[in-house]
Amino acid sequence: MKANAIVYHVLERLARFGLFLYHPVFRVTGREHIPEGACVICSNHIGMADPLWAIFGLKQGPFFRIMAKESLLEAPLLGKLLHWAGIIGVKRGEGDINAIKEALKTLKDGKKLLLYPEGTRAKDGPLEGKTGAVMLANRAKCPILPVYIKRKRFPFSPMAMVIGEPFAVVTATGKATAEELRSETDRMMDIIYKLGEGVG
Repeated sequence: MKANAIVYHVLERLARFGLFLYHPVFRVTGREHIPEGACVICSNHIGMADPLWAIFGLKQGPFFRIMAKESLLEAPLLGKLLHWAGIIGVKRGEGDINAIKEALKTLKDGKKLLLYPEGTRAKDGPLEGKTGAVMLANRAKCPILPVYIKRKRFPFSPMAMVIGEPFAVVTATGKATAEELRSETDRMMDIIYKLGEGVG
């Protein structure tokens, strides 16, 4: 884990330098809402650099885990670095049991987990959220932390992130039904995009 933290820090510093040349102003509101301990961080997803902006904006240190598509970890050099940095690869379109187990272990160990419930970049507007984030929060008995990151981006323009209040998954009993997972996921996506009203 120590080696992972070192790689995480090195990559974070290099990425910070590059991105802040491109967007020198980064405004973050709502850091006071970040809870102690485990939570599932859920954000809208526009660009490939979104996980880096989340790292900079949330300021969680080494390190919260990030779920990303498995193909990124298959790249010869980049994949090795991402693996060392603690990225959890997910096979899209499959019930990736190994990824789910690793994500649940992360949460039950009291760590934070970042994922993008839309499953891909939503460049043309909101997409329907996948139910995985709500399922993980429900099983780990931890809150969801909604995050919105600015959609409209131009070279050298300010970036912005809004962190909302954490909320619990609401179910009639302990384990969410398929209908409850869908309903709570829709509620979560509505909360995320309402954070972006007036942000752009």
